Amino acid sequence: MKKILLIAVFCCIGLSPVNGQEIVSMTSEALVDSTILGSDIFYLLRQGSAGEGRVTINQPASIASAMNSHKIANLDKTISGYRVRIFFDNSRNARTQSEQVALSFTSLYPNVQVYRGYENPYFKVTVGNFRTKADATKFLGQIKGQFPSGFIVKENIDYPSF
Repeated sequence: MKKILLIAVFCCIGLSPVNGQEIVSMTSEALVDSTILGSDIFYLLRQGSAGEGRVTINQPASIASAMNSHKIANLDKTISGYRVRIFFDNSRNARTQSEQVALSFTSLYPNVQVYRGYENPYFKVTVGNFRTKADATKFLGQIKGQFPSGFIVKENIDYPSF
């Protein structure tokens, strides 16, 4: 993700309008509204506190189009990462318990993905998409009070959104 972001930045810096090429100028709010995959760096820039200024991005329309094509092409890809397992059981009522745990977690953390699964004979509830173990550990520390049996697992996670 860092490599792609760096490449995009260098392309934007090095490119200028050639032969009447159209330049797209969008504020961070407009870019957030036009993104395909939800939260991204522009969302984070928009969240600044009062007095920090405003960011305007000027880029050729071809760059924006290429990035959107890349996002669409990679929607179904996964990468190696980490998740936090908050439920793991094979008791008689494990299915019902896993549903309750998933609903409880979703009500507390609506912006974090929840994954329910079954691998004979265990029902599992796993949450989050963390690229590094450090990020997963930090999140585990945040939820340990509500889900004390949580632990980190290495899994294929959803391709990150930009």
